[in-house]
Amino acid sequence: MASHSAPSLPPAFQAHLRELVLPDAVAWSNYLSLPGVIEHTSWGDVSAEALQRQIVDHARNTRCRRWAILDSDGQLLGTVGLNDIDIEHHRAELAYDLSPAHQGRGLAIGAARAVIAWAHTALGCVRVQATVLDSNL
Repeated sequence: MASHSAPSLPPAFQAHLRELVLPDAVAWSNYLSLPGVIEHTSWGDVSAEALQRQIVDHARNTRCRRWAILDSDGQLLGTVGLNDIDIEHHRAELAYDLSPAHQGRGLAIGAARAVIAWAHTALGCVRVQATVLDSNL
């Protein structure tokens, strides 16, 4: 993988991105477990233990990257990243989630834009796509 740096958000968001760490799994699980949050997604097990395993996998696997979206106090607001990174074919799939308490501020859009720009520059991707379930209107 070309770069291990993190994408960055514009200062106006008053948030930043960093690699996910194991302690993030509890807060991540807490908001993913709220009613309706993963209803129209492909998420399976969102227990803290399962998310810790995913964090470890992301750290080892060059085909995926995921960052924590944090406020200035270090509170986890959401995550954003890339799945199915294919360096040979210059493509990746965008993935993100956001705690319902922090939706509606443009944070997911800003984080997605930052990761897409990072994928183009750091990884040389020419295509970054997102997939949704047809039940997600």
